[in-house]
Amino acid sequence: MSTTKLLGFAFLAGAFAALLVIAIDFVGKDPPIQFGVVNIQDILERHIKDYAVRNLTKEQQQEAAATFSKSLEFEIRQLAKKERLHLLVAPAVLSDVPDYTGYIERQLQVPDGL
Repeated sequence: MSTTKLLGFAFLAGAFAALLVIAIDFVGKDPPIQFGVVNIQDILERHIKDYAVRNLTKEQQQEAAATFSKSLEFEIRQLAKKERLHLLVAPAVLSDVPDYTGYIERQLQVPDGL
């Protein structure tokens, strides 16, 4: 086999290997992270209104607040991880950003219409 053919074959084999590595790398990549919003203020206001009508002691109020806070943080982290989201925790400044407030409220079972 001539040197030119050998070099041509080596070039093609190298190019194929490089394309294969790029393809494998591309297929293995996770999709890009998206943005979403959760209106924390709205969720907290509903939670506070719900607990305001209950006759709880100060200790029970503190325990309920701590439990709710941990649950809220957990649900937000789970949603962000599951959906690969960067969640903004205020009304969205960015346009066309999905609002996940209702989803989080349902997960936390925050009552509607308070």
